[in-house]
Amino acid sequence: MKDIISREDIKLIESRIQEFEEKTGCELLLVVVKASDSYPGASWRFGVLSALVFSFIFSLYFEFHHAYWWPLFIFGIILLMLWSGNLPFAKRLALQDDEVDVETKQKAVECFHQLGTSKVSHKVTAMIFISVLEKQIIVLVDEFLKSHLSQEELDDLVAIMKANFKGNQMAQGFSQSIESLEAKILKDFGGKVSKVNPAELSNQIHFL
Repeated sequence: MKDIISREDIKLIESRIQEFEEKTGCELLLVVVKASDSYPGASWRFGVLSALVFSFIFSLYFEFHHAYWWPLFIFGIILLMLWSGNLPFAKRLALQDDEVDVETKQKAVECFHQLGTSKVSHKVTAMIFISVLEKQIIVLVDEFLKSHLSQEELDDLVAIMKANFKGNQMAQGFSQSIESLEAKILKDFGGKVSKVNPAELSNQIHFL
């Protein structure tokens, strides 16, 4: 998982998180997960559909001398394609937008509460959540920050990261989005949001 971000970039990002917390008085989590769900349905969809397509193409050019070979052949192809459906690239092809939205949001909320708001005394927490398989980015904030930050502003942070990630500039994407969030908080709250020491959570990137 850590190979998607270089060691130098990890150090730079974690240093930027610490700086953000010192300036804003807000905890910031950065969570990167391999996938938000195992998506067994996607594996089955890829396996069955790709097996049928492969069998159809095969039948156009080849034929068995005995009809009973066809069921055995199709069954074997389905097993092979079901196995292939567990590979990330294949599973991604069979994902549906609605299930991706549901699973990534649920996983993000789960991480936000388990790693963040439930562990800090002042509860002022923001989180940047990335799910690699689905290529999804979600920014969550607690109710206190939400009272001043609109969803459109949070979506702007996601847009900044996506634009940089496309150019393989991970560190720059994170740094710019953190800088933008910092500027919004300091402007909307007129300074720090909390006088409590924000270093209650680790500043390290959580790779899950």
